[in-house]
Amino acid sequence: MKNAKQKIIAGAVFSACAAISIVGGSIITDKAEAIPTSIMEISEETPVIVLDAGHGEST
Repeated sequence: MKNAKQKIIAGAVFSACAAISIVGGSIITDKAEAIPTSIMEISEETPVIVLDAGHGEST
């Protein structure tokens, strides 16, 4: 029974911390007037990603 109580209390604490961090993040976002990336429209152009190993040689 002691182990079950410990799991319930740990789950409640974890859930409370998660809820507090979500609310805090939304308040900070509102104050910063930031636009979440999920709301922004996806551009039609595909970005080009260039990977360079950094050896100083070019081909």
